[in-house]
Amino acid sequence: MTTDTCLKCGSPMGRGEYSCRVCGENEIQDYQMIRNYVRTYPNSNAMQIANATGISVSKILRYIRNGSLSVVDNPPRRGRS
Repeated sequence: MTTDTCLKCGSPMGRGEYSCRVCGENEIQDYQMIRNYVRTYPNSNAMQIANATGISVSKILRYIRNGSLSVVDNPPRRGRS
């Protein structure tokens, strides 16, 4: 089996993989933490998410750009008549 080097940490990884096992697991944990936060606080911006989770704004924006997270405009709520 041919191995490549993880771009994030330099550890060996299998050819054709995006990251090593440890970095891949960290990526999944970060994504889940962001998703859970956004489900609890749906109107949060990237800075608020970063401050609450400790995950960088650039990583949060990368998830949005690559389609892993979507930004939804909440329609205005109707007032009571």
